[in-house]
Amino acid sequence: MVGQTLPLLDRADLVVCGGGTAGAFCALAAAEAGADVLLVEQFGSLGGSATNALVLPIMHNHMEENPQCSYLAKKLLDRLKKEGGCSRDGLNFDPLLLAFILEEMCLSAGVRILYHTFLADAVCKDGLLQSAVVANKAGLSRIEGKLFADCTGDGDLSVFAGAAFQKGNPETGKNQPVSLRYLVGGVDKEVFGNFILEESKRTGKTADGGYWDGNIYAAVTNKEDQVFFDLFDKAIRAGDLTEDDRIYWQLFPVAGREDTLAFNNPEFFEDCDGTDPYQLSRIQCKGKQAILRQMRFYRRYFKGFEKAYLSSVAPMVGVRESRNIQTRYLLTAKDLLEKRKFADGVCQSNYPVDIHGRALCFDLKTIAPPKDGKNWYEIPYRSLVVKGIDNLLVAGRCLGAEFLVQSSLRVQHTCRATGEAAGIAAALCLQQKILPGELDGKEVRARMEALGAHFS
Repeated sequence: MVGQTLPLLDRADLVVCGGGTAGAFCALAAAEAGADVLLVEQFGSLGGSATNALVLPIMHNHMEENPQCSYLAKKLLDRLKKEGGCSRDGLNFDPLLLAFILEEMCLSAGVRILYHTFLADAVCKDGLLQSAVVANKAGLSRIEGKLFADCTGDGDLSVFAGAAFQKGNPETGKNQPVSLRYLVGGVDKEVFGNFILEESKRTGKTADGGYWDGNIYAAVTNKEDQVFFDLFDKAIRAGDLTEDDRIYWQLFPVAGREDTLAFNNPEFFEDCDGTDPYQLSRIQCKGKQAILRQMRFYRRYFKGFEKAYLSSVAPMVGVRESRNIQTRYLLTAKDLLEKRKFADGVCQSNYPVDIHGRALCFDLKTIAPPKDGKNWYEIPYRSLVVKGIDNLLVAGRCLGAEFLVQSSLRVQHTCRATGEAAGIAAALCLQQKILPGELDGKEVRARMEALGAHFS
């Protein structure tokens, strides 16, 4: 292979590819357990979708007490609170502060971070991943590792290594829509909040719009009972918005920024393949055009936006789903619907099925209550062990799961927990001189709990 002849850039016990939520937690957990860890990231900061794609807030996992199944999540929350970078419950956060603190935590634990470096290929031999081929200012080179973790979100390392995968809705072959998110500053939130209440009173519509105790929320998803549906309809008829603008639009406050709102839009339904560089490029271009259109709409139609300005546009496209890697155990729709538990479960969740598109599917109302009375499903450790590549783990939204299940587990608390589990598993394997497939996943869960991870 060509990659074998490339110069050696670095080597580590564990090479983590992708510094998003899962990757940062994986690297941090392994380093705290004593492993030599190199974290490779294409951007210049950690946090991935949470920071570079501006995906906030963190979704509640729909379980009592919202257990995070992660000891590192508690540490991170304490640090964010100390810096004024999150809400009291920790769900809302400042993306810039989150990136800073994740980086500081990793560096303090001894993680070596290699920024501005893209994964380009992989070198495998006899079912073992020998090195990751990367591209950066030094050119093309190799990084060797004893173990590797694919936390790229799209399963890039696994695919380059030759692993099998699933991709897209099995009924249509299409991926979920993607978004280009942005932040707007200079908003008078009190005036805008009261405007939401005025619109609700004027229209008699109460869904997806509220202002209470300083909190603010609004959404339009093409439903006529929503507070802003009539206003969006008026703007569409006037040519100030498009029909697609009304299919999915959503805003949240940003913790610690009194005049700022975060927008979970525009959303794109055709160009939605997060592994296609041309589609990603079109989204960045079309997205910016849509954002300017929406900004003009806010200033014209919303009270409280008279002095508003565009403060940030995500440098990273918000990809909900692309590839899911074939692992030792593939989590199925049946597992989710029946709320199945596993002896090697490393994460628990009751987050609903959340499939975006022109017709939204946020939940399945016909699910029968679980027989054990425990209203959550679990992700087993085996769903992190890549099938056919013996020294490769995968964590985050590209782990081994079917399309329907992935729409539930793609949120940040599962990315944190599975990343942490992968890091702990890697450290245990290095200590015991075994491969991930030889490790008993019950050890991983036990270690997570011993360190303070909260499971129900």
